[in-house]
Amino acid sequence: MSEKAPSPKIRKAQFIAYLATGIFLAAISILFMLWSVGYMERAYVGTSLISALIGFTLLSASLYVLRLSAYVYAVEKEEKRE
Repeated sequence: MSEKAPSPKIRKAQFIAYLATGIFLAAISILFMLWSVGYMERAYVGTSLISALIGFTLLSASLYVLRLSAYVYAVEKEEKRE
């Protein structure tokens, strides 16, 4: 059961999709963290903590996706070298 390796075009598309998703998640996480600070200013403690939790969760997800995109990029470059 040998699996065929994806073509370079598909790998490039995967890299761009992962990169765009990671940057999008990072931007949304920063937005939630800023909202958290705004809620904290207005003394909405519970809402502030939930917003901070969502922000840090999205930040973690974005870092994971960006690491995955770096892996796909490295594999693509390694195949070009061969």
